Amino acid sequence: MEYREIASKTYVEEQIKANPTIVSQKLTERALAEHFGVSRTTIRNALNDLAMEGYVFQAETDVEKHKIFEINMLKMSSFSEEVKKEDDIDINIKVLSNQIINMPAELRAFFGSNEKLIRIIRQRILNKTPLSYEITYLSSNKFKGLEQIDLNNISLYQFLKDHYPVKPSHGREEITYELAAEDKAKYLQVIDGTPIYKVSSNNFDDNFQPFEHTEQYLVGNRFKYHLSAKNIFNYGEKKSEIV
Repeated sequence: MEYREIASKTYVEEQIKANPTIVSQKLTERALAEHFGVSRTTIRNALNDLAMEGYVFQAETDVEKHKIFEINMLKMSSFSEEVKKEDDIDINIKVLSNQIINMPAELRAFFGSNEKLIRIIRQRILNKTPLSYEITYLSSNKFKGLEQIDLNNISLYQFLKDHYPVKPSHGREEITYELAAEDKAKYLQVIDGTPIYKVSSNNFDDNFQPFEHTEQYLVGNRFKYHLSAKNIFNYGEKKSEIV
């Protein structure tokens, strides 16, 4: 990076730190680039560096002032159960889409068939601030009629336990990071290019049959994941944090 680019990026970072509401006012890299008179690449680099320092900005609110939620990766509990450990937490679940779709090619190996799937797209909101944007895929054969249910403000796992003979047994989670774009940026209310977590989950029932795949997107500095292990052969409740 040339000196001029470094100077421009430093200038942008200082201006955003001094007036963080400018990000929520402009929302896009293009608008910010025009406002500061720099390239979109400079804006993207500045925002990435600010995010690494813990600055992530959302519409109407600066999320530096927020509650951090801890998620235990080894528990087969729902996301709602994990974040509602504290009494003062009231999270709204908004269903954006609930429909039957053809099997995506990338999920055929996991589900082991070419059956149609139920795809549920949801947004979780705390005090008008989005916490997550998530896409869940479920077997349409095992969960007949689920696409007709109003799942707003309902824990999906609890509903499945109460209405279908499927018991979650174990699963595999993979945490990666990507830059928010399109629907992810829109529903998380962050600008394009903001670093976010992607948590991919493959879950199985007590008969070792796959029943759910979820892709969950989270603003990185709102969550902390941890593992609990007494020893490498027996997982328990002794916490070991991961970044």
